[in-house]
Amino acid sequence: MTLKDLLLSRHRWTDDETVYVAQPWSCDAEAILVSPAPDTTEPVMRSGQSYEYFLEGFIARDFIDDLGAPSSSISVEVCERLIRYAIYDA
Repeated sequence: MTLKDLLLSRHRWTDDETVYVAQPWSCDAEAILVSPAPDTTEPVMRSGQSYEYFLEGFIARDFIDDLGAPSSSISVEVCERLIRYAIYDA
């Protein structure tokens, strides 16, 4: 599932889930939710793929919702803003 697709399901996430994304980060990068949230930001392996810590699920959800993004779609602009937030501000 791509990061953009995963973000569409954000309203079903619990507060104990963490988003991990395969490098290089982009809206089309493979992404997963890890639950319960690990105590570390070390990469996780799933099905032979390495995923890097991205953001706590509730932080990603709140960031997107604060931008006013509709729950039925995620624009590339919103997705890219979230990636920049994860890299530079989180």
